[in-house]
Amino acid sequence: MAFDYSKIAKTANRLIGNFGQSLAIAHVVAGEYVPGTGITNTITYQYGSGTIADWNINQIDGTLINVGDKRLLLSPLDTDGLTLTAPSLGDTVIVDDILYTLIAPLKTISPADTPVLFDCNMSGIGELVARTTEAEDIRITESGYIRTTE
Repeated sequence: MAFDYSKIAKTANRLIGNFGQSLAIAHVVAGEYVPGTGITNTITYQYGSGTIADWNINQIDGTLINVGDKRLLLSPLDTDGLTLTAPSLGDTVIVDDILYTLIAPLKTISPADTPVLFDCNMSGIGELVARTTEAEDIRITESGYIRTTE
């Protein structure tokens, strides 16, 4: 009898959802140069939840993990309960109106090929994304971000 790891993924999602924060992940795929229009990148968004923490001092080695980096424990499920696509290096994360960039190391905890947690390292200036109303939706562009209202 095989163990059902999807139940662990759902438990992780519930706990992170209850005690973590909502977030958005933007993945940019570079497009090709088109004369007259420039480069058209494809941006995909995922919405989920995670918890952010500082790395333990003994984990900061100055090469992979630096002072100021943040640890993101990301739920394996999105806001609709579907499995997230694994985060990639360079993806942008918005948590509490602050921008971060995913850097190495990124780990997928995935027993029996069932993601139960993404353990990510985030860096960046932690730039504050100004919002004027709750209805605004932040959209990441290849050059940063723009605000749009829904």
